[in-house]
Amino acid sequence: MKASVCFVFAVVCWIAAQAEESPKILTLSKVMNELNKINHGMIKDKSIRLNSPTINDLKDCCVASALECFRSQVLDLSVTDAKLKRSQKIVFNELRKSLIVNSVSTCKPEEIQTSQCKSCDSYNKVDSPIFVQNFLTLLQKIYASQA
Repeated sequence: MKASVCFVFAVVCWIAAQAEESPKILTLSKVMNELNKINHGMIKDKSIRLNSPTINDLKDCCVASALECFRSQVLDLSVTDAKLKRSQKIVFNELRKSLIVNSVSTCKPEEIQTSQCKSCDSYNKVDSPIFVQNFLTLLQKIYASQA
């Protein structure tokens, strides 16, 4: 009896702890998890080159545009497994949510306009493993700023 009560109590505590996480943090965690799956299972094709912002490229008010650059190209990563294609779609769709888009920048609209963010096409092209690594680095930076 004591063991079952302890187990139920542990489950309730775990659920309560999960509920306290903000939806932004949960979504970012989900996206990073799916991107890690893609990273481990994708075809390491050096011929596929994608525009990739790096942390050094980012100005304070340009995080949202960099995130959109990554999001817009995630479906171009070379995967053959159906589960990985699903992971690509999850990343693509989750990062479109206003919950994420509105939370990545603390800049005012006029600051964003004057910051002169680069267009996605102007970033250097890199092969897919480096693209995914740069993407994960940006997501980790966003995650750390939200936590």
